[in-house]
Amino acid sequence: MPRFVDVIDSHSFFMSISLLVLTVVDGAVTLLLLGAGCEEINPAMDYLLRQGPLHFVVGKYLLTSAGLPFLLIFRHFPLFRTRFRVGHLLPVFVALYLVLLGYQVALLTAPPPPWEPSEAAGMP
Repeated sequence: MPRFVDVIDSHSFFMSISLLVLTVVDGAVTLLLLGAGCEEINPAMDYLLRQGPLHFVVGKYLLTSAGLPFLLIFRHFPLFRTRFRVGHLLPVFVALYLVLLGYQVALLTAPPPPWEPSEAAGMP
C-alpha cells in the first residue's frame, strides 16, 4: 500500500497558522465595522452575514482552511510555468491580510464625517 509522507517546514507552518488567525481577526473586525455603519462588499461574505455573525465567521474560517491544504500540498509546484512556486502565495496572502487589517483599523479609528452622506447629496 503506498504511503505519502510530507514534512511541512516551519516557515510554511507559521504562515498557515498566521493565515488562519488573521482570517478570524478579519472576521471579528469586519463585524465591528458593520456595527459602526460600514458595509460588506464581498457578495459571498455578505450572504454569510445575512445568515448571522456566527455563520459569517465560521464560513470565513472554513473557506480559508479548505484552501490551505492545497497550498501546502502543492507548495513546491511552479505557478504558471514560472519560477514562482505555489508556496510563495502563503506569505503574499498573510501580507495582504495585514494590509487589510491595517485599513480596517484605520476605518475604526477615523473620526466620523462632519455630515451624513445623504445630506451631502442633497437628499432629505
